[in-house]
Amino acid sequence: MAKTKKNRHIGEGLSDYVRRRRAADPDYARLHDEQFDKVQLARRIRALRQTQKLSQNDLAEVTGTTQSAIARLESGRFAPRLDVLQRVARALGKRLDVRLIPVPQS
Repeated sequence: MAKTKKNRHIGEGLSDYVRRRRAADPDYARLHDEQFDKVQLARRIRALRQTQKLSQNDLAEVTGTTQSAIARLESGRFAPRLDVLQRVARALGKRLDVRLIPVPQS
């Protein structure tokens, strides 16, 4: 009978896995932070749109883009252009505020 390797990730929660990987690999930590920021922004935009009871089509029409572009923006998989974010913010009655903040030293 062939011996099977035990998967050390079985039973580990996602937050534990991410914490362990971030501690072991600075590149992973940097990439995780970049992706997390995009996802947080996407969730915020979707929540604002839904609060205002707008469909993706409605928001697309107001911002001069397509429904598929709004869907991509809300997916969090792509970094949106600033001009698109400014149009979306205006359409949602918000002002875009882009900041450069200090990064904690490791």
